[in-house]
Amino acid sequence: MSADPEHLAALRIVEKIRAEFPAEAAEIDEALARDGYVNAYHTWVERFSQFTTDAIKRGDLTKATAHLNLLSRLLAQGDEFTLRCIDVAYVESLMWDVKDEKIKKSGWKRVPANLRALYVAMWGKRPFMKRV
Repeated sequence: MSADPEHLAALRIVEKIRAEFPAEAAEIDEALARDGYVNAYHTWVERFSQFTTDAIKRGDLTKATAHLNLLSRLLAQGDEFTLRCIDVAYVESLMWDVKDEKIKKSGWKRVPANLRALYVAMWGKRPFMKRV
């Protein structure tokens, strides 16, 4: 395993997610192993972002909010490497495949301010963000 700070930050994020969401973690671990990924922690976090997005799409806002709140806490407590991982692997792909603007708006209402700031920095202001 690489000892570089970005890799270690991503590993710490994955460990926290695994502890809080073991069922989702097991699914992600199985899918990544099947796809041939080993110690691909940024990819792991990106897959978790898709789980959040999928929860938003199916209207499971309690689950989505729990995911978002955990990542928000990790971001608030983390260093620059944690920020970079959450920004690139989690926030940039969040809600990427949600086509319905009402669903996006509903999901956006649950996104904590620190994650919102990263999202807007990447994607800019969007119509679904208004009046939240």
